[in-house]
Amino acid sequence: MQVVRHISLPHIVPMLIVQLILAVGGIIRGDFGLFYYVPRNLGVLYPITEVIDTYVFKALTTNGDFGMSAAVGLFQSVVGCLMILLTNKLASSVDSSLGLF
Repeated sequence: MQVVRHISLPHIVPMLIVQLILAVGGIIRGDFGLFYYVPRNLGVLYPITEVIDTYVFKALTTNGDFGMSAAVGLFQSVVGCLMILLTNKLASSVDSSLGLF
């Protein structure tokens, strides 16, 4: 247990921090396949299973609203990027060698 505590865990921490930073950026994304292909065309389930990815897809295929789809996709990307930067800043404030950049 001492080997795990003093050798293994300190060597695993940087990898865990990098995985955390990358995972936080993906929190805002939804599983498109799950939320689009499982309910199919059941109108009752649309309000329940609507996520950003399916909204963009439906806006493009049904309405042809390219501007709104681009704006929503850009918003999703910006929020994900800000979450990555915030998590990286938090990791760097704990230990300067733990941040990605």
